[in-house]
Amino acid sequence: VRMSIETKARNKRFVQLAVTTALATTALTACTGKAAPGHASSAAHAEKALDKGQASKAVRHAEAALLANAYLEDGRFASAATTFAEAVELGDTAPRTVISFTLAQIAVGDQRGALETLDRFEAALDPADYGLAIALSGRPDRGVHVLGNALRAGQNTPKVRQNLAYAYALQGNWRAARVM
Repeated sequence: VRMSIETKARNKRFVQLAVTTALATTALTACTGKAAPGHASSAAHAEKALDKGQASKAVRHAEAALLANAYLEDGRFASAATTFAEAVELGDTAPRTVISFTLAQIAVGDQRGALETLDRFEAALDPADYGLAIALSGRPDRGVHVLGNALRAGQNTPKVRQNLAYAYALQGNWRAARVM
């Protein structure tokens, strides 16, 4: 029983580390211009609502644009998940928003919700992000499969390799994780 408790604690710390790293990677990717910033879509929706005289709708979009990211950065995952859900409901389905929403869901222990979000938006997501998110959501075998396919298809980037290493570790394949 003691070993099981220690193993669970170790796995929980690992998932927290992986979520934190995934958040940092998502932020860095946005800074390099490879993905649109998560708030850009919501900000554009807010601007359109203002142009139409829909002030309360514009406020909701603007809040979703900045507040969710601020909550996520501050570690307030429940608030971030709620606010990202509202952003998605309002139409912000940019890949960074979806991945950030999924990571917030995972952080609060809502793996089922995270899997539903990932299933809904899989086609629009970068395999490097999708693979790690699906692994963190409780499907490490699927994450390894997605990331391995991305690597074999020529997406040999540090992000894919790092995320594949995390997916291997979540799978319990520590040898492959170290090699990666």
